[in-house]
Amino acid sequence: MVKTVGILRESKADKKGREVENRVILTPLLVKQLKELIPGSQVFVENNAGAKIDFSDADYEAAGAYICTHDKALEQDLVLGVKETKADDFAKLRDNIFMSYQHFAASRERTEAALKTRATFITLETMEKDGGFPCLAPMSEAAAKVIARHADEYALLCKKIITSGLPETGLHGVKVAVIGGGSAGRTATEEFSERGCEVTLLDKNPARVKALAEYFKGNNIRFPKVSVIEVSPQNIRDAVRGALFLVSAMYISGKKPEKLVTLDLLKTMITGGCVYPVDIDQGGGVEGVIETSILDPFELPVIPGTEIFFFAPPNLPSMGAKTTSEALGAVVLPYVEEIIKKGLDQAAEENPTIKTGINIQAGKIIHQGLGSVFPTLKSI
Repeated sequence: MVKTVGILRESKADKKGREVENRVILTPLLVKQLKELIPGSQVFVENNAGAKIDFSDADYEAAGAYICTHDKALEQDLVLGVKETKADDFAKLRDNIFMSYQHFAASRERTEAALKTRATFITLETMEKDGGFPCLAPMSEAAAKVIARHADEYALLCKKIITSGLPETGLHGVKVAVIGGGSAGRTATEEFSERGCEVTLLDKNPARVKALAEYFKGNNIRFPKVSVIEVSPQNIRDAVRGALFLVSAMYISGKKPEKLVTLDLLKTMITGGCVYPVDIDQGGGVEGVIETSILDPFELPVIPGTEIFFFAPPNLPSMGAKTTSEALGAVVLPYVEEIIKKGLDQAAEENPTIKTGINIQAGKIIHQGLGSVFPTLKSI
């Protein structure tokens, strides 16, 4: 049974050792709501968990939580976080539940470490409902909004380009290719289109392509100059050629995205263009990109062998951490409530969304998608 909850203070360092994670899984308001929903529940919040976005320990105490150390938070029945379990924390877990974004498919090492524990890992990014990913969607939407704004400023400050063009003089908006029609891809298409860009959105799923095409056609006044087409080698070539911006937003639950965009394709973009691999936390769908930092938004590296830049932080939503923390917590809270009230086994049995979030349990890979990535590791 789940009687206690631990909320972690997030910490993630970029390649220069700088702190780049600012979110917290539950704000003081949501902790208060949890206490009201489940009277008698005990919530332990790691000290300074919300300090980066102006939520003090006193705010959490006023909401009914206990302030504690990192290790104490890890001891609770249900541990809640935003980012991946730290390497040193795997050994500190017992037979409890760790619920956060994990992206195990991107790291065999972390997957193996999780398998050596007795803990159950519920990953927010694989929780599915009605063909969507309710806990991933708000972060995907936030990431798309961030990159569209970044692209606008990059074009203006670094390339001296107004992305919308000047239509009254015959100058059209810049060309943008978006690969992947999930929450991130659709939102990116909306954002770039509203800025006057000419956007091509590609997806592999014919049903989704049809639905997205109807959506953008029905909202043509708000989102003009949008083409929605199926992924194919020729369609990708046509979409990428001459584009100033490319957004890779492919996601298959628990798996790494396919590298659909090669270096040869990137060379057909406008010189000095920029790639935004939103899917970098799962490994990325663009050849040659690696993780970058939110702290270097305009010190962009070049993809080797090309003249194309890229911006690829794995935690883009942390740039708007207060907003995204509030949004994420509101989505996650009902599932937390259900797990506490019913216990994980019953909650997973009665709610398929919770069940699809279970990736690893008692030293076994439970999630089919993750199992296909690491078939030689222990699984059911």
